[in-house]
Amino acid sequence: MRTVGNDIVRHQLHENRKWYLSLGVLLTLFGVFLLLSLPFATLSVIFIFGVLMMIGGVLHFIAAFKIFSGGFRWFWALFGLLYLAAGYYAFTTPVKTAIVLTNILAVVLIIAGVIRMFNALLFRVMQGWGWTFLSGLLTFIAGVVILISPDAPFWVLGLFLAVDILFQGINYLSFASYIKHQLPKSSADE
Repeated sequence: MRTVGNDIVRHQLHENRKWYLSLGVLLTLFGVFLLLSLPFATLSVIFIFGVLMMIGGVLHFIAAFKIFSGGFRWFWALFGLLYLAAGYYAFTTPVKTAIVLTNILAVVLIIAGVIRMFNALLFRVMQGWGWTFLSGLLTFIAGVVILISPDAPFWVLGLFLAVDILFQGINYLSFASYIKHQLPKSSADE
């Protein structure tokens, strides 16, 4: 038994399916393009990082002088300055920024892998602990490989961006297909 609310949602999803399909195709193509040009994708990540840091710096300055008063104001202003400096550094030295960010990512992966493996060993009595251990081991190995690869800063960050965009595109394509094949049309569509 269908309700009017479900019919409206189904109708709206079917009406917007072409948009999901179009967005899926565009994101998938863009993801493949980025996979084929990882240095460009990495450079894009660095510039996005720089822009976000600059925006963060401006917002910290606004907060420092519009929201806070007294001694806290200067802490926020200092954070704003640090954010602006990081953004400026990213724009003026993108290769060095890629190296720094890639090394930070590698260290975080190594630490996360060790913690995950340690947790798995602590919970050996629970079913599935081996999968958690394997996940931690693979994360640890990925971090080590990234850290010891001399050319990693030129492809790792771009790979993360490309894979994310590619999977977002595939997600939208799957959703559009689900709407078409699995979700029955509302009585308003028929």
